[in-house]
Amino acid sequence: MKHYDYIFAGAGCAGLSMVYHLLNSPLRNSKILLLDPNMGQIPDKTWCYWAEKPLPIHPRNAIHSWNQLSLSSNYEKATHQMENLQYFHINSRDFFEHIYSFLKSHPNVTHEQNAITQIIEKENSVEVFTSNDTIYQGNYIFDSRLTDSDHLGSKALKQIFAGWKIETDQNIFDKSTFTMMEWTQSEKGLFDFFYILPYHSKSALIEYTAYSRQDISQEILNAKIKEYLEEKFGGIAYEITFQEKGVIPMTTQIKAPDFSKRIIPIGTKAGWTKASTGYTFHTIQKRAQSLVNQLVSGENNIKTEKSPARFRFYDNILLNIAHKWPHELKGIFEDLFKRNETDLVMKFLGEETSLFQEIKLLSRLRFPIFIKSLLNYEKH
Repeated sequence: MKHYDYIFAGAGCAGLSMVYHLLNSPLRNSKILLLDPNMGQIPDKTWCYWAEKPLPIHPRNAIHSWNQLSLSSNYEKATHQMENLQYFHINSRDFFEHIYSFLKSHPNVTHEQNAITQIIEKENSVEVFTSNDTIYQGNYIFDSRLTDSDHLGSKALKQIFAGWKIETDQNIFDKSTFTMMEWTQSEKGLFDFFYILPYHSKSALIEYTAYSRQDISQEILNAKIKEYLEEKFGGIAYEITFQEKGVIPMTTQIKAPDFSKRIIPIGTKAGWTKASTGYTFHTIQKRAQSLVNQLVSGENNIKTEKSPARFRFYDNILLNIAHKWPHELKGIFEDLFKRNETDLVMKFLGEETSLFQEIKLLSRLRFPIFIKSLLNYEKH
């Protein structure tokens, strides 16, 4: 039975990020095993985060950022400047290729295309059983595999999105500003919007996003994007060079795994996805680094860091509104940016504000819908 210091169940963003942080720590010579049934299959996804400068893990040859954002309604645009922050874009393919290239110089890291069938925790180790009958032993296993039972399933609101990267021969995009939310005519009972990342004046990612309990077909999502492009840009010719589709559970009720000393959840499985927005990448980096710091310091009970309780409460207030009064969300987001400094809003959304800053920010919003949410409070 082969023994490893650290085994990773899943080699997605969370698993690879934590391995990266381990290899940049005093534990860089540890024996590490990555197990994933889809090992080597690189997904095409768009990830974004905001910070003062690119994170160390960001591929240096693929940095694209904006310091200005807009919110638009019926084609009326409100632009908001970030003073010290930048909004960074990463294509998941660039990220995976960057990390795999980095791993090649570390022979102490093994990756296997294999599915895990069972994990058994012993007093001083874990045993991992796989689909090809190989058994591995490790000091710890970090598990990012997500199943439907990890959240509320059909009861959970989902952020459903589809995006097209398009190229055109005309200068139609403002490359200095990304569109965080653009509202056109919403579907009844849905909060939906368009999100636009302009890479340059002739190319952009156009993404349609809806908050929904029910699934939305690819055909409907594509039709929304096509209709938007026709209405906004007329009969302009364009080429679709990239497509993506995703579903993110929007819930504060991630099922807490049974306490385990050696089986540690990471990623969305551990609640690292922001419930009210779906942003995950920056949180993965912060919490993966926190776990590595605990391992370096020799702590006996390794714990995955959680969002502070007050941020989970804020998220749930917003999710309660999204479930019951989705038409109110547009005004909330507009007020949030209109009545506060943009950097403060972004730090709040990234859970990097103090309680004093949060009181200052929230006191500038209109209270009735939040009081209504509190009086009809449910956890989502």
